[in-house]
Amino acid sequence: MKEFLLYLWQLPQNILGLIVILFTQAKYCNKGCWVTTVGRFKVSLGKYIIFGQVVNDTSLKHEQGHQVQSKYLGPFYLIIIGIPSGLFNLIDGFFHNNWEVEKRLKWYYSLPWEHSANKLGGR
Repeated sequence: MKEFLLYLWQLPQNILGLIVILFTQAKYCNKGCWVTTVGRFKVSLGKYIIFGQVVNDTSLKHEQGHQVQSKYLGPFYLIIIGIPSGLFNLIDGFFHNNWEVEKRLKWYYSLPWEHSANKLGGR
């Protein structure tokens, strides 16, 4: 019953996660996430963590931190975490292309919702 209620609490992001899995034809992997050959992205949507191509432990821990945020925030997760995370990921891609990788990562993971995901995921 607890799992069902948690799934309902996170329903908006769970639905989006299932849609991403369906449209990218992601396959379940033994690390508790889904992997697709479509794109180069990482996203945590409720119960589902979806990776485009490569899964590494550092990224997995970060996405697991987003899962914890989703459990805390429920239906508010997409507004408080998901939209800002996606938006600033796009901003990084457009405006920081000439930055060194380390500088980009430092900037991105200093954002409050990303820093929190790292902490919650044990990264």
